[in-house]
Amino acid sequence: MMNKKLIIILTSLICILSITAIILFNVDEGKTLEITVTTNGGVPYSWQYEIEDEEIAKFVKKYTIEGDESLDGGPVSINFVFEGLKEGKTIVKLKYVNVKDNSIEKEKVYSVKVDKLKNISLSVIEN
Repeated sequence: MMNKKLIIILTSLICILSITAIILFNVDEGKTLEITVTTNGGVPYSWQYEIEDEEIAKFVKKYTIEGDESLDGGPVSINFVFEGLKEGKTIVKLKYVNVKDNSIEKEKVYSVKVDKLKNISLSVIEN
């Protein structure tokens, strides 16, 4: 009788721990940060990123979310995706660079914070 209760308690405990582990390890919210910038199709400029401390955050990818880059003058939105690597704060700069002479037309500066669970977020926008 005592062994049956012990088995039921241990089985229940294992189920609860398994469900908790699945929930904790499958939550992706906050694991990436997306910053959107805009440009116009056909212009000789391109957005480029710079991360002050690449041990805290890393660049994942850049993609167009709307518009047509081949359409002259048409608006284009570009997303930059970053991921947290370790706890801390760093600066991410997005620079609008002339592709002909590498001069910087404009620059956006973002203070980024990564917590101990590697969740990444903007702490201050310094534009």
